[in-house]
Amino acid sequence: MKSLLFCLLFLFVMPVRAESIGVISVSVGPVSWYRAGHELQLKRGDAVEQGDTVSTGSSARLVLKMNEDSVITLGADTSLQFSEWQYAAGSQNNSARLEFIEGAFRFITGLITRQADPQLTVTTPAATIGIRGTDFWGGYLQPDVLDVILLDGEHALEIRNDAGVVFIEEPGFGVSVVAGESPRQPLQWGEEKVQRAVRSVSLP
Repeated sequence: MKSLLFCLLFLFVMPVRAESIGVISVSVGPVSWYRAGHELQLKRGDAVEQGDTVSTGSSARLVLKMNEDSVITLGADTSLQFSEWQYAAGSQNNSARLEFIEGAFRFITGLITRQADPQLTVTTPAATIGIRGTDFWGGYLQPDVLDVILLDGEHALEIRNDAGVVFIEEPGFGVSVVAGESPRQPLQWGEEKVQRAVRSVSLP
């Protein structure tokens, strides 16, 4: 009887393991993970969980494979939080919200946007990026100016803040945003600027 009570008590008090939302595919250079207020040392193959915050150091690179095949690549000196990530195969209620703080990232979406009304956003200090399924890059090529470019895909990116909204509908076109100002109209990027963006998240 005492053994049974002990087992039941153990089940009630033992911590519930959060569900993995992805895994680390590649980790190069210094990378810091924070989960529930604690810093962790994670490596290739370790799980990513909802609520995690990751910060990369100088010259670092990080590639994450999410649980529905999205691929997120972070460049150096980048901070990103997985505020929400809810995915279930076949569901029409999948949603995700990432908070990008600084640095540079590339996002190739997987199954999470393949529903009638995709609910996937990346919030930044300058604007919120609404995503319907695509390959895009976002980051800071110059201080205090967020740049976003559609690299590939059939669906438009929505760039929105309190001052206005624009849509990037063609690959190779990008938008610049200064916090507090309306997003600028999309312009076709030159090859040099595109390559600067891509190099910022390319593996060494």
